[in-house]
Amino acid sequence: MASAFFKPSRIIAIALVGAAVLWIGSGVFSSHEEPAAEAEAPTPQVPIQKVAVTTAIPETHERTIVLSCVTEADHRAVAAARGDGIIVDLLISRGDAVLAGDAVAVISDEGREAAVRMAEALLAQRKAEYEANKRLIDQGTAPRNTLPALEAAVAAAEAAVATAEAEAGKLTIKSPIDGIIDTVPVQVGQAVQIGDKIAEVIDPDPMLAVGQVSEFRRASLQIGQNATVRFVEGKPVTGTIDFVGLSAEAATRTYQVEARMINPDAAIADGVTCEMTIALAPIEAAAVPRSALVFSDEGQLGIRIADADSKARFVPVEIVEDGRSLVWITGIEGATRVIVVGQDFVKDGDPVEAVSAAEADSDAEPPA
Repeated sequence: MASAFFKPSRIIAIALVGAAVLWIGSGVFSSHEEPAAEAEAPTPQVPIQKVAVTTAIPETHERTIVLSCVTEADHRAVAAARGDGIIVDLLISRGDAVLAGDAVAVISDEGREAAVRMAEALLAQRKAEYEANKRLIDQGTAPRNTLPALEAAVAAAEAAVATAEAEAGKLTIKSPIDGIIDTVPVQVGQAVQIGDKIAEVIDPDPMLAVGQVSEFRRASLQIGQNATVRFVEGKPVTGTIDFVGLSAEAATRTYQVEARMINPDAAIADGVTCEMTIALAPIEAAAVPRSALVFSDEGQLGIRIADADSKARFVPVEIVEDGRSLVWITGIEGATRVIVVGQDFVKDGDPVEAVSAAEADSDAEPPA
């Protein structure tokens, strides 16, 4: 019996059954142990980003608005022909100073003086007729109901004289304002018609500096603000804002601004290019590089900073003045480390290693 139990075939069968049991057991135990292993896996760490920062400190900032402008005379007018005729005399030349009412030219008579004399003769006749008939009426020898017709005839004759004299007055062309003769586009012997320009008169005092301001800056301007106007030679002239446009230019969406400058000696010419600087009320603001500005996921303008815990954080800001390389902003308090390199590669809460922007620039320079 014992020899039959230890036959090779039975030993192999028992070994196979034992191996199967061990294999099944190992699968059960491993399936129960895997979740525990997964639960014990460490949380992945966010890599620390290296960023360059600059320190921004709010301070009292004197804001200014600088506009490109051109000078323009506040008063200019045209001495125009008021009647048809031929220029028989020019009484002025370019550059002459004139007063309002001064004669600048004379045109041909064209029968105007004769018309005045005819009207005056008719008026004398009507007055004589009136006086003669008035005496007869007072004596009772003429009907009194003819008196209104006689008075009307005298009035019509007086009106005819006034009309003829007004036409004769058109012979002399006069300056409409005080100023300096700038252009004289006619010459003696030239035929002119009603409305033709005989001379242009410019009053140089005051002179205006005219520029355009953006929609963003317009609200900062007020009538009466002081403005400094500089010309090509660098000489500054003080002016006062006396007009801010209410309607924007359709093409540029800008508003016209005018500063009035006293110019009694005509030292400032009309049409000169200049630069207008307007000082605004000071404000607490900090200067940051233009490149530091970013937009949040919601589209809000701001900057990213490295906070006290060396973590990146978005801070919304408002631009109060825009320069060429720097912008002045509000929205931060105290000394703030503003990320100027790497701000686009971090988000709120990311740990950062902040280095000075100056050090980062020196490290980036190749060795000599």
